[in-house]
Amino acid sequence: MKKKIAGIAFALLLCTYGSLSFAATTKTSADFTDLKDLDAATKAKFDALISAGIFDGVSDTSFGLKEEMNRAQFAKVAALLTGLETDSSLKTSSFSDVSSDDPANGYALPYIEALKTAGITDGYGEGTYNPAGKVTKEQLATFLVRVLGKDTEGRAATGNDTTVSDWAQGYVSMALELKILSNGTDGKFGGQANATRDLLVTGAYEAKQQYVAPTPSPTPTPTPVHTTTPSTPSQSEQPTSEEPTTPVTEESTTPVTEDPSPTDTDTEQTAPPWVDETTPPTDTEETFSP
Repeated sequence: MKKKIAGIAFALLLCTYGSLSFAATTKTSADFTDLKDLDAATKAKFDALISAGIFDGVSDTSFGLKEEMNRAQFAKVAALLTGLETDSSLKTSSFSDVSSDDPANGYALPYIEALKTAGITDGYGEGTYNPAGKVTKEQLATFLVRVLGKDTEGRAATGNDTTVSDWAQGYVSMALELKILSNGTDGKFGGQANATRDLLVTGAYEAKQQYVAPTPSPTPTPTPVHTTTPSTPSQSEQPTSEEPTTPVTEESTTPVTEDPSPTDTDTEQTAPPWVDETTPPTDTEETFSP
């Protein structure tokens, strides 16, 4: 009996120790020295994303609050934020500059591929993703708007912020309207400045509150089609005609000769109304694709 009680006590002790160890390894904003001066509301946002495993520090004691983020970091955040399915066994990428052997950004390969499959990114251009490249604020706005499934609205929106590139005006306007990002103290967005990790956290937190996972369309059940094979009448049932058939004589037709002379409408060329015959079109659209 004493041995049984001792065994139970030992098992309880192991369970208690295990739970304490797990609690000790779960980080919060209090574990990072560069987050201690944040207000309570901002700390709550950081804690929510840290506990969800979406963010971690750049070291055991530093979150890297003001460090500039790169495209590999954002790929991981966006994929985890939206719950995209990732394949951790992937070793090759559809982008020529993304490799699992990259010591700095190789970890992001499954996340980058998940974003591509979901249509959130097409890469940086010419089959590359540029994982080490910095993310500007206007690019971050574009990413987050697309994560929320509002790419069409972002393309259609307009803006007139002189600190934002022409191609990004609509996306920035949408990000401000959705309140996932905000202007600076000068009232400008500063779209071409590099985004920092603190901006990514707050933007990602607001986007997560609004994100709704798409509902898969149900597969329609095919309706069985019943076909009826018509019966073929027997030879005795075949109708017969006692009247002789009179052959039909084809009448000869005289070909009509068209007048080869051109008409006024044949020679007159009218340019479509959308073509400017004097000014060739120019392509000023930004080639960046987040």
